[in-house]
Amino acid sequence: MLHPQPKLGFRFARTGTMALAFSYLRMSRPEQIKGDSLRRQLEASREYAIKHGLTLNETMQDIGVSAFRGKNRTEGTLAAFLDLIRDDEIPSGSVLLVENLDRLSREQVTTALRLFLSIIDAGVSIVTLSDGQVYSKAEVDRDFTKLLMSIVYMARAHDESAMKSARLVESWKAKRARAQADPKAKLTGSIPGWLTINKARTEFRVREDRAAIVRRLFEECLSGIGSRMCARRLNDEGVIPFGRAKGWRNTSIRQILTSEAVIGRFQPGVMKDGVRVPEGPPIEGYFPAIVPEDLFFRAQKAMTGRRKGSAGRDRGTFTNLFRGIVRCGHCGGPMYYHTSGGLPEGQGWLQCDIARRRVRKDGQLICSHIKTHPYETLENYVLACLPDIDISQVLDLENQATATLREELGQVEARLASALAKQKRLVTMAEDVGPDGSSEVDDALAGRIAELRLEIGALRTRQRELEGRLQSTGAAVADGEHELMMAALEHMQRLGEIEDRSERYRARSAFAQDLKRFIERIDINEAFADVIPHGGEGIALILDPVEFVKQYGGPQPQ
Repeated sequence: MLHPQPKLGFRFARTGTMALAFSYLRMSRPEQIKGDSLRRQLEASREYAIKHGLTLNETMQDIGVSAFRGKNRTEGTLAAFLDLIRDDEIPSGSVLLVENLDRLSREQVTTALRLFLSIIDAGVSIVTLSDGQVYSKAEVDRDFTKLLMSIVYMARAHDESAMKSARLVESWKAKRARAQADPKAKLTGSIPGWLTINKARTEFRVREDRAAIVRRLFEECLSGIGSRMCARRLNDEGVIPFGRAKGWRNTSIRQILTSEAVIGRFQPGVMKDGVRVPEGPPIEGYFPAIVPEDLFFRAQKAMTGRRKGSAGRDRGTFTNLFRGIVRCGHCGGPMYYHTSGGLPEGQGWLQCDIARRRVRKDGQLICSHIKTHPYETLENYVLACLPDIDISQVLDLENQATATLREELGQVEARLASALAKQKRLVTMAEDVGPDGSSEVDDALAGRIAELRLEIGALRTRQRELEGRLQSTGAAVADGEHELMMAALEHMQRLGEIEDRSERYRARSAFAQDLKRFIERIDINEAFADVIPHGGEGIALILDPVEFVKQYGGPQPQ
């Protein structure tokens, strides 16, 4: 995978008699900058430059970049410096100042040596400030022991890092084994924001006030409220966020909603080549569960469903009841909801998002139907036709046996979607590592992907079993489904009486979720809309009578 390399933020004059010196500072962990190392290295560079009459540049800093796997060589400011050397942009006679050779590289000695030689062969001297050694092509050619010493230093640097890495890996493996065997064993003090840990680091405790907020987020997610609106509502209510953030954000909401820690599950992982890689299977029951598993997986399914086919955003009022189910009748793309001219709530427009963005395939527009349709008209017509829709196949009013099967099937489908998403992310990570990546990373990713494949296979088998049982069981639909539909419509008609804006949003979002239970999609064409229920016959609604007559002629259908 190619990474964009940072540009060095300096300019230098090619005229004058003073040679250039470049101070290169590297620290593996960002927290190291809090110590005295940065100041010490900069002062040493300045003293050397003054003493030897050099023009010093201090812009080369790789903070939080490891040299053990060569990330600074491929992605850091050192990588940009090497590019400039290859392009003859760094004048011969320049000096690269480092505290020690291990600042340049901690890779295997042959790789580190190639880096070392590429720099001095370009006429750039390397100076190690800790001992004052100067490594230049002329010096190395004159005294080969300097090259031997550099090889010794580089080999020692790699061996030290390799040993540290191996010790950390073994330490974490031991900790994970203890955590698997002993529920009281805790791997780390880094914990979710709704938990605390005792001083002995043996027990997590739930912060009930925060756990209540988490459960509320899952309930709101199921009712159709998106993460952006959840964040806005919490901020409006003055709810203090977890951690040090100055307010809730949709990203922090999504992190909570997708975190398996809420159901007690912990996925151990290690950082390798700057990538957090899952290590071994998840540990069940590691955290106290604060959300039921069925609620968690139903929320995952709800979020996945909302991402599919939605375009446009409701800005605080949930104006679009049909988000995710209204489609362009010509290309099948999502319809974009927007307002113009400060229209009142509910008086926006719907337009094919594919046509609006002029999306092309093979040089041709995928859809050219850019006509806008008044949203208020569509909403009124759809609500008026709901009593005429045959919903006997849709409403979840079945006998207890079928209802139980459907509930389990929903959970299995949600778990399957979650496992597939994990597998996709891990495969992407494996591709990003590339052929030159660490074999440890490859092995860890391959092991976790293999575990997920087994899990996915078992879930698909269970899914087929449940689907077969549902087909053979049959459903005894209870009487009165239309009465329930009418009750929902009456509730919808009373929404205008709700003065509280937040409560009105919640009520409309809940009704929108109910709509999706029996309406599969709404296809909008130039003149009419097809309302298509799940498993039933569609109803055509004329949105533009004039256009309908132009296209089809004759009297308009009743």
